[in-house]
Amino acid sequence: MNGTDYVKGVCRHCGGHLEFPADAAGEEIDCPHCGQKTALAAGLPNKPGRRLPGVVIALGIAACWAIVAIGLLVIFHHPKKAASPTVANKPAAQAISPTNPPASPAPTPVTTPAPHLDEETNHDFALSAIKLDRTKGSSLVYVTGKIRNLTDRQRFGVKVQFKLYDTNDVLIGKCTDYQSSLDPHGAWRFKALVMESKVATAAFDSVQEDQ
Repeated sequence: MNGTDYVKGVCRHCGGHLEFPADAAGEEIDCPHCGQKTALAAGLPNKPGRRLPGVVIALGIAACWAIVAIGLLVIFHHPKKAASPTVANKPAAQAISPTNPPASPAPTPVTTPAPHLDEETNHDFALSAIKLDRTKGSSLVYVTGKIRNLTDRQRFGVKVQFKLYDTNDVLIGKCTDYQSSLDPHGAWRFKALVMESKVATAAFDSVQEDQ
């Protein structure tokens, strides 16, 4: 079962991302995101674009020209002020010398949040302890937990994968979950659907980002 092909889809109710074995297409499950019944079908919406729409750029250029025009009108139509009289006994400016240099502001330290003691780090992600979550009144099983983005940049196409074992610790398959984007220092509570009926334990396999 190590050669199982996985495909991506979305919940027809909430649009939440799902990833499942290709041969499970057509089955109906409880969505791990909204809990409503949805059929497993391949297909994902387009990844959010990273470019500014052309209309926003055009509006920005127009606004710059408007500011320049207003500045020119103020310069040519504003009356000149009369020279102010000399004021005697002005305090002398403080001298700057090698022994009295100007004070400079202290640099602001940049800190990156450290992973917690119960987290495992991988590719600048922090993964919390995982568990098998069996739905009451249903045969559905999920691998649940939390992943944090440890960087200052947004991550796109984040995919986490787990190995599944039976009661004899024999590898019987894998399961995955997918998140289209993850904000800087943001957290994602994943819920990976398990399609193996004899699963007893799960272990972290990998987490990666689409390049």
